[in-house]
Amino acid sequence: MRYITVVIVLEESIRSKNDQQMQRGINDPREVWIDGTLVATQEAIQYINLLNDGTVVGVARFRGDADRLATIEEEIPEIISCTVTGGETWLAYMHYEPDEVETVLLERIDTEAISIDWPMRETDDGLQVTLFGEDAALQQLIAGFPDEIDVTLERAGEYQPDMDDPAGKLTDRQKEILRTALAAGYYEIPRCATQRDVATELGLSRGTIGDHLRRAEAKIIQSIIV
Repeated sequence: MRYITVVIVLEESIRSKNDQQMQRGINDPREVWIDGTLVATQEAIQYINLLNDGTVVGVARFRGDADRLATIEEEIPEIISCTVTGGETWLAYMHYEPDEVETVLLERIDTEAISIDWPMRETDDGLQVTLFGEDAALQQLIAGFPDEIDVTLERAGEYQPDMDDPAGKLTDRQKEILRTALAAGYYEIPRCATQRDVATELGLSRGTIGDHLRRAEAKIIQSIIV
């Protein structure tokens, strides 16, 4: 089974319709502005589904003012409903009327025997989506996009489940050492264990433990930040 990661640029977005009460950030497409105020920043799109009646339901992860974002259904006619969770990083469940281009995009994805590897992410270049399925279906998908949707292929290869999961990038040894370090209290504040303590627990040298921890931490940070 193959995968492709593409960046899709839409001519329009639900957040940039003529009603300018709610719009994208000019310099950062992940920003959501309402009435000239930065309300929230989208971190990832966890799920989108086109319903039989032509409307869309979606779940996205945000950081910012959840209560303010929850009021958009009262201000933006295209938003049918919006429900938010709490916390520093929270989810917004939206039911809305998509624009024509978004509808075409979702219908095109549903046409082929492929699946989306969630989440999707907004980038400065467009919407980044990873899709997986048989090679022929992926090729047909790309070839079938209409002209008003610009699709750029970023990478392709053999698909492995959870390849975007930070834990999936770690070796078995790195996972073992991280679990032992966590259990010992190495990552607590204040720290309750040292690298030497972890090394003693596993019968390894302190240098080996330090090297594995640095490599594992680098993989996790890069998978989240980059």
